[in-house]
Amino acid sequence: MKINLLLSVLVSLLVTGCGESNSASQPGLSKLYQEHFKEAWVVSNQGKLPLNECARVVGTAVGMVMANRDENNQAQQAYEACYVDAFVNYANVYFTLDDNAKIERDNTPQGCLKFAQSLRMHKSIVGGFADKFAVDTNALDQRIRSGLSETAALCL
Repeated sequence: MKINLLLSVLVSLLVTGCGESNSASQPGLSKLYQEHFKEAWVVSNQGKLPLNECARVVGTAVGMVMANRDENNQAQQAYEACYVDAFVNYANVYFTLDDNAKIERDNTPQGCLKFAQSLRMHKSIVGGFADKFAVDTNALDQRIRSGLSETAALCL
């Protein structure tokens, strides 16, 4: 029993630790976006959907594009970091918490319902700004799918 608890804690720490190292090395994100993106990463590392934090990133990015002040496509990179990376981190951490990964009778994880709701909200809210950056949401959705843990992918 104690061994299982210890293993569970270690896995959670590894997932969280790896996530934090990825957040610090978001290539291409300027200081303008880094602080808000780090906030999104912290929230996603708690297994919570970072909608408010990503709204700050996306709002800043949209503002820069509309003001013709986007340099080196940084706004699009910041948008994609929230749309893909922060969501994937949230999903993978979420399934390490509580009994979310426990397989139900229908062979899907227990946390699938909330995950599906989160995915719909994320795609609706954050995805609603994709046209501002001329990005293909189908390609971004594929990046999300490819980044999901095996457990999270069972919900799709």
